[in-house]
Amino acid sequence: MSEEKNYKTNSIIRMIATFRSFFRFLEREEYIQKNPSNRLQAPKKPESIPKYLTKEEIERILSVINQDKDKGKRIYTIIQTLRYTGLRISELTNLKIEDVNFEEASITVWHGKGDKYRIIPLHHELAPILRDYLENVRPKVNSPYFFVTKKMETIMTPGYIRLTIHQIAEEAGITKKVTPHVLRHSFATSLYKDHGVDLLRIGKLLGHASPRATSIYTHTTPEHLREALEKLS
Repeated sequence: MSEEKNYKTNSIIRMIATFRSFFRFLEREEYIQKNPSNRLQAPKKPESIPKYLTKEEIERILSVINQDKDKGKRIYTIIQTLRYTGLRISELTNLKIEDVNFEEASITVWHGKGDKYRIIPLHHELAPILRDYLENVRPKVNSPYFFVTKKMETIMTPGYIRLTIHQIAEEAGITKKVTPHVLRHSFATSLYKDHGVDLLRIGKLLGHASPRATSIYTHTTPEHLREALEKLS
């Protein structure tokens, strides 16, 4: 797979996991007596540095959005929401009006079938943006969801949001591939690198089940290391 198909390491790992699952099924159902996948050795997963945007890059993206139209104001609000909450795209599209509490300055994010949730504080920069969208931009449609269009009264599709953000980023001259998940990484990276927030709190804000998932934000760059050394007296 590596030499002949030029598969990347993560693709090989997923492929081997699929083989193992399939052969475990065959063994469990007694189609085979020995599981040949036990001899498969998966390569070690490489450490990956999450892609993220700087504050300046996010501002560049926001600056090219035409807010004279409701469509522009809506995507502006969506990007700001991703930027200040770190929501997953599925969490954003499933966000309901009742989940945003302006009085308590909080956003409730529900998990699974609604028996689990986490609370994200509503950033003071984001609150007026959401309120303005809700009062002046959001179509008056019969839908409980926060982000809707006149044509889609139930829920906005993640694919539509991904495509729109990608197009706006290209218009802004951002060479990185910008996705909602990159904005999620930007949220977490900024908290850790720029504001010194500990990984435990970042993990709770992101809804990580394991601290290991949050540890990817400890990535460093030469600039980050240089800044750390300059703090020495």
